[in-house]
Amino acid sequence: MKNKRLRSSLTLVAILSVNLILPLSVNAQNMAGDSHIGLGLAYGFDVGADGEMGMNVNLYRSLTDNIRFGADFIYYLLNDPRFQNPRFIELNGNINYHLVNQEVFRIYLLAGVHFAGFRYDRPVTGPDSEESDYEFGLNTGGGLEFDLEGIILFAEPRLTIGGFDQYSITIGGRFIF
Repeated sequence: MKNKRLRSSLTLVAILSVNLILPLSVNAQNMAGDSHIGLGLAYGFDVGADGEMGMNVNLYRSLTDNIRFGADFIYYLLNDPRFQNPRFIELNGNINYHLVNQEVFRIYLLAGVHFAGFRYDRPVTGPDSEESDYEFGLNTGGGLEFDLEGIILFAEPRLTIGGFDQYSITIGGRFIF
């Protein structure tokens, strides 16, 4: 009962926040030809034993005022005692479609392709001391952006289907150049 009440309260706060922020922004800000570079922190809920933090670098280019494409790279900071020296990376190619493209606030959908790799050292020496696995998959998700004049803060939940199926969320900042 307590979780249901908390979820209802959070939903109400989100709806009110969107309704208060949208009228404040009236001009389209994401313009065709804009390029964005960003840094962020990612959390992969299904990476490692209990989920892991990662570092994100992303680069996007706007094709139109509502469509942009780009790529991001995530290096997860694994701390899984089951493996020696574990490494997990993601490389994603995405297309974003802006549902709301205002001066201060944007909402977008995300779709794309995903490549991930996992490597770790085995407790033996020799040429077979390293194990690795690589997978391809598809991304789907969305995002929110707040333009603070100079830096664009973003939050981007994403579901990867196929290739280390997982749910992740990335938060960070982007700069227009």
